[in-house]
Amino acid sequence: MPRTIQLVLDDALARRVDERLGGDGGDAAALLDRALRFFLDAEDDRVAARDAVIRAAGEGEFGAAPGLSADHARVRLWLLGWGGEGESGPPGSC
Repeated sequence: MPRTIQLVLDDALARRVDERLGGDGGDAAALLDRALRFFLDAEDDRVAARDAVIRAAGEGEFGAAPGLSADHARVRLWLLGWGGEGESGPPGSC
């Protein structure tokens, strides 16, 4: 069911809306509906991407996906081994 809301725009934003309407035609309600949908879709994408990164980092950190990350102790041991006979490659994704 459609819902009506009241939106108060500052002068600068109101001017931008008027300029857009002058160039594209249409009405303010349709323009603001389109803008709000675009914003909410972009926010949904941003949140999903952030959650995916956090999930992937967590999986590597806790061993669910070996080699994706290395904890502090493993990196420290690797750094201490630099230049020695038993020098190894970097742990995880370091």
